[in-house]
Amino acid sequence: MEAITTDTLTERMDSMQESDKVRAERVRTGQQYGAGQEGIDLFSMMDDALRCFQKYWLQFLLLIVIVTAVFIIYGNRQYVPQYQAKVTYAVNKTGDSDTDASIAQRLSNSISVVTKTGDFKDRLFADVEEENVNPNYVISSAYTDNSNLFSVTVTANNYNNANMLLDLLENMYPEWVAGSNGTIELQVVDRALAGENPVNGYSAMKQLVEGVLAGVILCLAIAALYAQLIRTVRKESDMKKITSKGCISLIPEIAVKKREKSKKQQLLLTNKRVDWGFKQSVQAAQLRIEKQMEQEHKQVLLVSSTLPQEGKSMTAVNLALAFMQHEKKTVLIDGDLRKPSVAEMLGMEEQKGLAEYLKGNAKVKEVLQKKGDLTVIQGGKVHGNISSLMDESRMEELMTFLKSEFDYVIIDTPPLGSVVDAALIAKTADASVLVISANAVSRRMANSVKEQLINANPNFLGVILNKADEGTKHYGYGKRYGSKYGYGYGYGRYGQNPKE
Repeated sequence: MEAITTDTLTERMDSMQESDKVRAERVRTGQQYGAGQEGIDLFSMMDDALRCFQKYWLQFLLLIVIVTAVFIIYGNRQYVPQYQAKVTYAVNKTGDSDTDASIAQRLSNSISVVTKTGDFKDRLFADVEEENVNPNYVISSAYTDNSNLFSVTVTANNYNNANMLLDLLENMYPEWVAGSNGTIELQVVDRALAGENPVNGYSAMKQLVEGVLAGVILCLAIAALYAQLIRTVRKESDMKKITSKGCISLIPEIAVKKREKSKKQQLLLTNKRVDWGFKQSVQAAQLRIEKQMEQEHKQVLLVSSTLPQEGKSMTAVNLALAFMQHEKKTVLIDGDLRKPSVAEMLGMEEQKGLAEYLKGNAKVKEVLQKKGDLTVIQGGKVHGNISSLMDESRMEELMTFLKSEFDYVIIDTPPLGSVVDAALIAKTADASVLVISANAVSRRMANSVKEQLINANPNFLGVILNKADEGTKHYGYGKRYGSKYGYGYGYGRYGQNPKE
């Protein structure tokens, strides 16, 4: 495997972003962040649709079954048998220049109108009791091209009714035509009575096939709509559609290789059993963040996400460890008071933390704890309304002290898409990064959360794409293990107080 140095990692990460000149030109020409490309990115849409099928395949299968059942039930209830009887007439005409063929065509074209008139019906049913006539019948006609022949078809829902109507028509219609024009004579050349079998026989197999086909088409339409509307963030190029800052790092989807199934392993740089590729991705992110913050003389970094379980806490902890490994005096703050997890990830006992400090129940030095060379401020215990604890003045005092004692301050905050705590904390931070889990968040939502974060803290450094499929592509990382051991933690319904 190719050796990767710190300089090489930095160069590779730098190459992932567009130059400012190129982006400025795109903005000037109206192509900012990939505008105009969304509608033609068919590959991405197909990929998103495929992921939709993979994710919701059971629901799609159930939908196909339901649609098929509806088709069969509805088709069976709506089925009405049809029986047809037909008579064919030959037209004979004398006395003028019209041909027999032209008259036959005119008679065929007019029969559907004539047979609906009151006079015609009175004549047709003159010798029949009204209650014996089923109103559900249709009389149609067909002309034989270039001939003097046309046929009249009677369609009814009972074969006896169809045959009765044909007999009545066969006897009355020629007289009707002769009465209208004495030079026209109709001759019956063929007749076919309706049989006991309907012409539109019911087929359960046909309904089954049509139902399955309709279900599949509906599923395809839903998947296409999903791909069009959702358009999840799944790769580095998607970052360009969200922010000009691009992607800070791609962290591959891996898991800790465990020896004991009962012992929970954490994805930490200090864990010797964590995959090498994962460690290199975090180191690359740390190098890039450090470079940007040094250039702008920044110290306090906020780490947030759009939704729960995207790996922001894991990222924040490992960034802090990476800073320590580069001999930067670092303090890690668990600012996620609703679901504090930093202490658990680092294997620390629960002690006083940020909550106690914000309530005025503890001084700064009382909440500073050591985990090896890393200094940690836990979340602490929260009682009552969490948002009310976010005292901006107290946070500013804390940041002022920490910046005087440490090189860098890393703050893990709640997801911006769930609660507003991160936006409140962001006001006291110097810079911020957004952790997004690949294939979990729509571009629209990611962009909305990014704008929310920028409004609270304009110095937005960029996005860290977690659980990325492209990690192996860019850095030659080894085997992908999957997400069995988890990047996040169970948030449940965000906004509820944690266990007291």
